Amino acid sequence: MTQQKFLIVGAGVAGITLAKHLIDAGHHITLVDSGNNRSSAVAAGLINPMVFRRMTKSWRLDEFSPFAIDFYTNWEQACNTQFYHPITIRRMFSSEQERGYWLKKQSNPDYQDYLTEVNEEDETYSLAKNDFGTGRVKRSSFISPKEFLAKGKEWIEQNNTVRQEQVDYSVIDPESGTYKGVNYDGIVFCEGVEIRHNPWFNHVPINPTKGETLTIESSSITETESLNRKCFILPIGDGKFRVGATYVWETYEDELTEEGKNDLIEKIQVLTDEPFEVIGHHAGIRPTMLDRRPILGRHPDYPSLYVYNGLGTKGYMLAPLLSKEMADFILHETEVDKEVSLGRFSK
Repeated sequence: MTQQKFLIVGAGVAGITLAKHLIDAGHHITLVDSGNNRSSAVAAGLINPMVFRRMTKSWRLDEFSPFAIDFYTNWEQACNTQFYHPITIRRMFSSEQERGYWLKKQSNPDYQDYLTEVNEEDETYSLAKNDFGTGRVKRSSFISPKEFLAKGKEWIEQNNTVRQEQVDYSVIDPESGTYKGVNYDGIVFCEGVEIRHNPWFNHVPINPTKGETLTIESSSITETESLNRKCFILPIGDGKFRVGATYVWETYEDELTEEGKNDLIEKIQVLTDEPFEVIGHHAGIRPTMLDRRPILGRHPDYPSLYVYNGLGTKGYMLAPLLSKEMADFILHETEVDKEVSLGRFSK
């Protein structure tokens, strides 16, 4: 096999996981990143298999979930660290209707890997406000984003090349696939919302979604599970919790707001009366798509240029397998799922 060279622009969860798959396939990666990550680095990293509104499984869950677990646990060993944390999500039902959805689904064989059957303890759960009963989600987890991105980038640098710099589009030759005079077999843009500045892919209809989260501290909120209703309260250790998230659509502004902070505080109080202190306030811009599907593909006029973007709110669950599919598409020209193909936006 001839080793190929690829330039990946962006070191969020998409760029990091794609680099891992391409390196594992025996190829050389140069990862270019500005160091100003506005999504993956500020995310809570929560991996929730379910969509609670109508109690349905996340898109392609039966493929994404086991692949993600294997990917993260194996890479943890290679990096000699821990960034993957299994945790039960306890959903506090918001209505009798939602409770009914759960009870119906929990006996469905397609859901038994993800929904625990409700028992008397769940119905009478007392560590959070419980108006309609509760249910426990299995195969849920969270990634520690800063640890994952730092260790992932470190691993890539040990094996290949990492450069912290703002990509200069003016020195990319799209015809030959060169950047600063170096020829690459492919240049892959994993830039999140910064794709709007990309001269070759700025037509991709990214729908930027701002999200604010809090870090709180409490000695009395339970740390054994992640509580969920209107928001999530995710224990991250030492009496600290991440709380999220707000949604503001169609904005590239990531400033912190009192409105967002107060909204999250009100949502915490829907779940618990336990005292807490706000010790951190964070904001980021998610690269979401209007149809809620990521985007993978090759530029129609410049075969050396690729785009991999739009992972949105479930990026840490989707990225391991989608990055493998992106790598296979680049290396072997395998067919991309029509739901995520760049071609779906072609006229």
